[in-house]
Amino acid sequence: MPELGPLRPERVAVYTLTLPGLAVAERIHRVLPGSTLYAAAKYRGLLEEAVYFEEPIKELLLKTWPLHDGHVFVMASGIVLRAIAPLILGKRVDPAVLVVDLKGRYFVPLLAGHLGGANPLARHLAEALGGEAVLTTGTDSLNAPAPDLLAKALGARVPDWSPLKEVSALLVDGRPVGFWSDCVDLSPLGRYPMVRVLKEPRPEGVEGMVLFTVRKAFPLPVPALFAHPPALVLGIGCNRGTPLEEIRREVFAFLEEGGFARESLRVLATAELKWDEAGLLAFAEEVGLPLRFYPKEVLNAQRIPNPSEAVFRHTGLWGVAEAAVLAEGARLLVEKTKRGNLTLALGVLSLGIPEEALP
Repeated sequence: MPELGPLRPERVAVYTLTLPGLAVAERIHRVLPGSTLYAAAKYRGLLEEAVYFEEPIKELLLKTWPLHDGHVFVMASGIVLRAIAPLILGKRVDPAVLVVDLKGRYFVPLLAGHLGGANPLARHLAEALGGEAVLTTGTDSLNAPAPDLLAKALGARVPDWSPLKEVSALLVDGRPVGFWSDCVDLSPLGRYPMVRVLKEPRPEGVEGMVLFTVRKAFPLPVPALFAHPPALVLGIGCNRGTPLEEIRREVFAFLEEGGFARESLRVLATAELKWDEAGLLAFAEEVGLPLRFYPKEVLNAQRIPNPSEAVFRHTGLWGVAEAAVLAEGARLLVEKTKRGNLTLALGVLSLGIPEEALP
C-alpha cells in the first residue's frame, strides 16, 4: 500500500450526497481508519458511523473545512468546485481535495496535489479500491520531479515561493533545470532528462535552478528556487550563567556573518555538564530546536581539529563545540569560534531524498 504523504487518515473527511456514492464513500472510509464520513441526512441510519447533515454541502463546508486536512468528495466535480471556491486561499495552505466518481473508479485531485498531499492520497485510494488516480499536475503527469514536493519531503523552508511557477514550467516543458545542494544527495534526480545535477551553484547550461542549501539565498541570473533543509548542527559551549540575550545575539550574528540560513538549523548540541544551563535551555525553547547533551566519553572520542588543554584541565573535556557537532554525525563546516562567553562550531548533515517524493 503506498504512503499517504503528509496526510494522516484521521484528518481526512469523506462526503457523499447519493446512495451509490454512499457505498463508495464507505469503502473509502474503511481504508482510511479514523476518517470522518459525512452523508446526506436522507440516508440516516444506513451507516452507524456516518455523520449526517441536512444543510447544502456549501454550508456544511463552512464548518468542516478547517477541521480536516483532506476532503474527499464522492460526487460531481462541478458541485465540489462551486462549494469550495470561496474557501480557497493558496497552494501553501489549502487542504487536499479529491473528487471520486460514483462507481469508485477515478480519483481526481483538485487542490493541493503536492504540498497538501492530494496526489499521494489519490494513489493510495486508487490502489486500495482498484481504481485509477487521475493526476493533472504537470510534473506528475510528465514524470518530472516537483520542487515543492521535494522541499516538503525534506522539511525544507522556502523563503520565497514566487520562482516556483517559472521553474516548474521549465521542467514541464522539458527545458534544462539545474539542481544543486550542499546538504542533500541529489544523485537520484540524474535519471530525469530535464534535470542537470550541478557540482557548483552556477547556472551553466541551464535555464532555471533549484537549490537545497544551508546558506542564505543569493542573486542568480535565472529563475531560482531556494530551499533550506534542516541540516545544520550548532555545537555550543558557554561560560556558566551566560544569559539568554547574549546567546541569542551571538548565535544569530554568527550565522548571519557566515552567510548561513537560520531556517536550516536542525539541532543544538553541547556537553552533558551543561544540562542545567538556564540560558541554553531558554534559547533552545525559544527557537524550537532540540538541545542534545553528550557525555564526556562521547565528546572526548571525537577527533576535533582544535583540542584545548585549558578546557581539559577545567572540565576534563578536550573541547565542546566541535566535538558536539561531530558527535551528531555532522561534517564540520566552521571550526570553533569564540564569541564573548560562547564557543560555537557549525556542522552539516548529509540528507537523502525520500523515494516517495520522486515520480
